[in-house]
Amino acid sequence: MFEQIKAQWAAGKHEAAVVALTKYLNNHPNDLDGYLLLASFLTILQDFEQAEPLLQKALVKFPQQPSLRYALATLYYQAQAYDKALPLFMALRNDKETREDATFMLGETYLQLNQPQRALGYALTAAEMAPNKSDANVLVADIMIQLQMFAQAQPYLAKALQQCPDSAALSFKYGLVMLVLGQDYHAYFAKARKLDEQYFNDHRQQLDDIIRFLNAQHKE
Repeated sequence: MFEQIKAQWAAGKHEAAVVALTKYLNNHPNDLDGYLLLASFLTILQDFEQAEPLLQKALVKFPQQPSLRYALATLYYQAQAYDKALPLFMALRNDKETREDATFMLGETYLQLNQPQRALGYALTAAEMAPNKSDANVLVADIMIQLQMFAQAQPYLAKALQQCPDSAALSFKYGLVMLVLGQDYHAYFAKARKLDEQYFNDHRQQLDDIIRFLNAQHKE
């Protein structure tokens, strides 16, 4: 049943997939996976008004399921209700099933709250827990770049690039860090442009701003 619904969703028939899954849950009200799938669809569609009560209803049926609490926390994060997301992610760190993802999301959430120092602590922990996951390494690097810790960010970006060598965004970020550190950056910008010229052009202003900043520093 879910395979057909997922196929509808993948084909862009989002409304049809939501309707079919809602009908399925009406007939199978105790299917945990059905609730999680429908909540994920609604969250992606940013239909938070329907997703939240759906998850609350599911939590009444399955109060001990951390996957539901994680889905609710993620919903709040996507809805920018960070004050609601934080305590849920904090509590989810106590559960082995969700500890790793919750730690990562605490880093993301504190970064959105413009608390990069606190975000960095959780991001570093997430990277230690999952050293082979590129998203944790990228999060650490992004926060360090924001804190102007360029030399410290470089090895995390290098590791992420090894994990995702065809990422235009990572090639671009690595090039920026090398530029700031006075290293040869040209190959990374060229690679980013080749992989995704639209991304490169969209972020060209960031590159120009850093070049102007570095030139101003050299004049002082």
